[in-house]
Amino acid sequence: MKEKNEKEKFENFIKWEQKSRDTIDVKKCYIDIAGDLVAGVLLSQIIYWFLPSNNGGSKLRVKKDGKYCIAKNRNDWFNECRISPKQYDRAIKILKKNKLVSVSNGMFNAKRTPHIFLNIERIVEDLNSKNESNGIP
Repeated sequence: MKEKNEKEKFENFIKWEQKSRDTIDVKKCYIDIAGDLVAGVLLSQIIYWFLPSNNGGSKLRVKKDGKYCIAKNRNDWFNECRISPKQYDRAIKILKKNKLVSVSNGMFNAKRTPHIFLNIERIVEDLNSKNESNGIP
């Protein structure tokens, strides 16, 4: 009886796993160019927001200094990709140091909020460099 119960639990788990949409997509190359696992996850999620939506439009709604950006507080990232505020502080520092993003503070929803800008030129440059060093044209 116990064996049947275990098998049934496992089958239910497999069904849940196949239906679950509670995921984030992290490309290994983003971890590579960030040089850190958590910074790579954060970079991947930042890039997600800068990519076009399914209908081809922009997901970005905030414009600062004439450029679109993400306005999110350090606490907001946990719900999105499970990065704690302390991990965010460390990861964003790495991304800024590597010039993959720039950040300026501003007001958003009546709160002082980091505005994150993606440095796509640097990301493409780093990805091309990594691909060349891995023998990928």
